[in-house]
Amino acid sequence: MTLPVIQFNAHNATTPEADQRPRFAIGHISFSAENVGVLRDFYTEIGMRLVVDMGRAVILELRGGTHLVIHEGTPGTGSLDLIVDDIDDTWNALTDAGATPSAIERGHPHDRFSALDPEGNALVVNSNHAMGVV
Repeated sequence: MTLPVIQFNAHNATTPEADQRPRFAIGHISFSAENVGVLRDFYTEIGMRLVVDMGRAVILELRGGTHLVIHEGTPGTGSLDLIVDDIDDTWNALTDAGATPSAIERGHPHDRFSALDPEGNALVVNSNHAMGVV
């Protein structure tokens, strides 16, 4: 199977027969933690995939292949702005994992809530608002 070649013009647009996805994706996001294991457990419980656990650092995977790297250091300095398909189910998952999410704000242009992870990192969770193929 031959994959299509992505051809970008000067305006970062693709030809009609080429891949229509945006050029960029986020590869890695990094958080510091006082207790790496606590955050590993929290994020896997709410739905991230464990890639590797090196003790002093872990790598977790989000949809689309983005990796959250958690390593030892000063906690509570990170933030994530996430999108999900089912915001109500995700609100419940965070609650079950021990977070205290805010009430869900509906609309404008999507539903959203916020919470803190066990080390004080800020999470904003939005209903899916992707445009086109991603």
